[in-house]
Amino acid sequence: MVNENGMDEVFQERLRQAESAEREMQRLQPLAAEAPQLRLQQAKAQKEEERMRAKEGALSKARISAQSASEKQNRIPELLSQAAHAVIELYTMLKDVDSSRRQAMEALAVADRVDYDIELEEGEEHERSLDRDTRGLAYALAARHGDSKIRILLEELDPGFSMLRGCNLDEPLYRDVANFVLQHALPKEAAPQAMMVNSPDSAPIEPEPSPEEPPDTEN
Repeated sequence: MVNENGMDEVFQERLRQAESAEREMQRLQPLAAEAPQLRLQQAKAQKEEERMRAKEGALSKARISAQSASEKQNRIPELLSQAAHAVIELYTMLKDVDSSRRQAMEALAVADRVDYDIELEEGEEHERSLDRDTRGLAYALAARHGDSKIRILLEELDPGFSMLRGCNLDEPLYRDVANFVLQHALPKEAAPQAMMVNSPDSAPIEPEPSPEEPPDTEN
């Protein structure tokens, strides 16, 4: 249909729509131009929000962990006191064991000296009866007495003795504690020899007894 101006109505309608769209585009164009910047700001805001959530979560976890550490630390003085008392008790016991062993050695030294004197007297009597010189007899008998004989006698009293006999030494920490206390409990010259070696299969090395004076070889 053609109107009075010679233009069909369909064309007029499309023109109105086009002009309306044009005006709308002109109105929206500045806003559309802002879209990239707005998207960037949105991404930054989301990233910042994620960061803040992560930070708050980390701070919350840190507060909980720090509080837990503080609560657990409150038990340390008591546990340290218990451990110290146990170490002191172990130290004292090792000192007592070492002292008793030394007392046993001193007593055995007396017994060994008695045996030596008896053997020497009997030996000298025998040598004199054969009209032989007795001057070398004291030295010959001394080799069978003294420290080596005392160690044998002590071993016979308590075969297989060890400072750490019966202890659980499979765990490295147990061995470390035992060695630490042994170092402090035993005399400096004896402690290194009484230390456990690192291997749990190795037996502890016992300290050598303190050297005794060799039997007096004079009559």
